[in-house]
Amino acid sequence: MVDHRLDRLLAPWVFVLTGILFNILSAVITHYFIGLNNDRINLIESEIQNKQVLIDSLWQSKTEIERKKEFFILLLSEKSELSPLIESHYRDYLDEVIDTHGLQEFEKPKQQPVDTDLGLLLELSSAAQKKTIESINNSYLEALTLAEQKMPLEGDNARLFSIAIFLQVTGLILVLARDLRRH
Repeated sequence: MVDHRLDRLLAPWVFVLTGILFNILSAVITHYFIGLNNDRINLIESEIQNKQVLIDSLWQSKTEIERKKEFFILLLSEKSELSPLIESHYRDYLDEVIDTHGLQEFEKPKQQPVDTDLGLLLELSSAAQKKTIESINNSYLEALTLAEQKMPLEGDNARLFSIAIFLQVTGLILVLARDLRRH
């Protein structure tokens, strides 16, 4: 009786059915679970790229602030009378830096006459650069956090892929083993 049940358990169709089931499980793991993780990984990588673009843009902004500061230092260090056009450009630059970097504490000092504004220009530029560097640092830390979130997903994918390969190979062995049982 036990021998007969063992014979039925080791019947070729059991090997084939189990092998097919293992291959189906392998396909589900590969195409569904790994696919979901890959979607999440792609989303995270996209966010990391956006952070990198932001960092590059902020760095360019910091460099531009430095260049404009140097330009206006040269312009204001000249002892001659400033034309209304130059003064207007200078005031526009101060407004732009204050608005862009949220430096409202410089609104009142900005009202001083232009010839005494060299100190204001230096303070304002320094504060804008400091805020820009803080934004760069924050964006970089956010990108690192995103990269850390990506690592476990990649590890899960590696494990799932190994399991899927194991199931697929085992399934193929079981399908081929049906022929061995017949002999």
